[in-house]
Amino acid sequence: MIDTNNPIEPPTFEAAELHGRTSSEIFADLVPGARVVKAFNHLPAHLISDDPQGEGGHRVLFFAGDDAPAKLAVSGLIEQLGFFGIDLGALVGGGRLVQIPGGPLPVLNLVKLG
Repeated sequence: MIDTNNPIEPPTFEAAELHGRTSSEIFADLVPGARVVKAFNHLPAHLISDDPQGEGGHRVLFFAGDDAPAKLAVSGLIEQLGFFGIDLGALVGGGRLVQIPGGPLPVLNLVKLG
């Protein structure tokens, strides 16, 4: 399962109260036994739907998870779509880095040159 969510409450877009947990932890609890990878959630939708090879390189997409084969599959999908994937490690730690709001990496439009 690819977790693309962010813990934002509509219509105010304020952070949902997760009591210290990441949205990925809660998502994983909802799909027991699933191999969860967090991806496709740190950029605005228009940057994901635009040309992934724009701006002189490959747009970067972050991903995180605890299951190596699942992460390999998601990494392959990211590459197949024309992006450059960066593995942030475990689901909780990596998920916290890209979670909107609160993480330090959301909305960073990075491009791998070359």
